[in-house]
Amino acid sequence: MNALSTRDRLIDSAFHVVARDGLDAASVKAIAADAGVKPGLLHYHFATKDEVLEAAVERGLSAYLDDLAALLATEPPERVLGAYSAFIRNNLDAHRDLFRVRLGLAVRAMNDPDLGAKLAAANGRALDSMAQIIAAHKGAKRAGKKHLAVARTIKAAFEGMMLSWLSQPDFPMRESFDVWEASVQKMLDDL
Repeated sequence: MNALSTRDRLIDSAFHVVARDGLDAASVKAIAADAGVKPGLLHYHFATKDEVLEAAVERGLSAYLDDLAALLATEPPERVLGAYSAFIRNNLDAHRDLFRVRLGLAVRAMNDPDLGAKLAAANGRALDSMAQIIAAHKGAKRAGKKHLAVARTIKAAFEGMMLSWLSQPDFPMRESFDVWEASVQKMLDDL
């Protein structure tokens, strides 16, 4: 098995530190310590701390999107929505970390147009995947405007639940997910 490169370790550590301790605690020193390297190596591989944090979000989101693409490729259209819901339900804790990192950067992006543009592009890819899942569920070969509008609503509701779960440790996420899942099914039945 190949060892991770220093760059990969830094990306993984940035994700880990933010997921564990929050964005404010993700200093260059903390990320480097988690990766087991000297802080100067972070700046050798990334111009800024934000670049390594963006790379961490990109890696997490890419893995998530790869999993969704595999669902679309392997499930028949009539089962893709159920497979998607099962995937989300079975990975809520892992998604919690991804959302903690993503939403932490989203707050920073409110005052940083460059970061906002990068996150918007990443979110656009996630939205396109969701629209494609909806289109497949409805038997369409490609997602149209209506699929995209519904995907935007479904994604926003899920992100709201994740934000509630992140900010309120006792938030009943699994019960809320059940309601979300039933609402999504009803919305798509009516589409």
